[in-house]
Amino acid sequence: MTTSTLLRPLPCDLRLAPVSRWPTTLSDESVHAVLAERVVDRVQPFREAPELPDVSIAIVMHDGLLFSRICLESLLAIRSNSTYEVIVVDNGSTDGTGTYLDEVAELDARVCALHNATNAGFAVATNAAVSRARGGIVVFLNNDTIVPDGTFDRIARHLADPRIGLVGAVTNRAGNEAEIETSYRTYGELQRFACDRAASHAGNRFDIRTATMFCAAMRRDVWDVVGPLDERYEIGLFEDDDYAMRMRQMGYRVVCADDVFVHHFGQASIGQLGPSGEYGRVFHTNRARWEAKWGKAWQPYNRRDKPGYRALVERVRCVVRDVAPPGATVAVISKGDSDLLQLDDRRAWHFPQNTDGHYAGHNPADSDACIAELERIRAKGAEYLVIPATSLWWLQYYTRFGEHLRRSYRSLGYQGTATVFVLSGRDS
Repeated sequence: MTTSTLLRPLPCDLRLAPVSRWPTTLSDESVHAVLAERVVDRVQPFREAPELPDVSIAIVMHDGLLFSRICLESLLAIRSNSTYEVIVVDNGSTDGTGTYLDEVAELDARVCALHNATNAGFAVATNAAVSRARGGIVVFLNNDTIVPDGTFDRIARHLADPRIGLVGAVTNRAGNEAEIETSYRTYGELQRFACDRAASHAGNRFDIRTATMFCAAMRRDVWDVVGPLDERYEIGLFEDDDYAMRMRQMGYRVVCADDVFVHHFGQASIGQLGPSGEYGRVFHTNRARWEAKWGKAWQPYNRRDKPGYRALVERVRCVVRDVAPPGATVAVISKGDSDLLQLDDRRAWHFPQNTDGHYAGHNPADSDACIAELERIRAKGAEYLVIPATSLWWLQYYTRFGEHLRRSYRSLGYQGTATVFVLSGRDS
């Protein structure tokens, strides 16, 4: 394998777990470990780019310099038999991302930096990147990812099958069947996890409804047939659902490669829309565009069975059985997972929810929105609020929401798996 080794690689003990989401944030220690280093101390000069690389990697960035540095600097250091180029489009960043990209491109000739004055959206920027691509394989990659060693070699082996049009990776965070259980905590542990996964699942793949574009790849000849991403999906969201539909329409398979693991922080860029409420508007607008185009209702993704998560769900059920009497109405911060609503003879609701009771599809914009939704469902009849361990970050991120809960309602404390608040005078 060949590699452009970093002068000072990302620390093996760099912790990857977020401390909050919407947008995703890392610990102060991790932030300092990444941003305190000079770019020239991280990126080794690479003076000659391959004339015809095997792989072209298209990355769109809009602010989020921390994650962009993790992504790009680790990417330039991977061990790979495949030669590659990286085409990065900066969508009007204001946090120094543009200057950073120019500095990296000056050091490493494999990097091409393009700049948009404003946020042109994911599809527009991606199409511009691919128009410059010279590789036989095109990879769409989010800037909040970490690509382990050997990833592009494994992708190429899957794409050798001419029936396959688009291949996606498995990951720690995707919201569909690509999401798997993971055990790593640090950058070094991630590399070992991905290597072990590649060995134990070598060559395995399965058809998937949508290869989400945190990491998805295709041959250039397939791109020439299917065409560019539909630019009607503003900012982002649903362009990958749309592209998968077009792939199948042209007779290609869309698959997920079980031996290709890519770390995905998630909500690092799109999560910036959360506090303003803009995420919800973009989600529902683009969903309506997709449904109008394809003449069918969009449905939430399926998820693969994960024993650890299944055990957590069962523990949450036990907590609810212990604290809420039969017949009680229980709201659960569910992330849309209907399994968390299977609470025996208690009535369970998604939180947050639409007026029809279905999951809202996204997190609230801010604490005010959380409080308003809480009071709405309490007036509607919710007697308890359950916050599973996987959603406890809400109490830190939505600060005033957490304060409102503690001030206005009685907490039954952390039950080992979930925190429960009593929203009415009724208690077991």
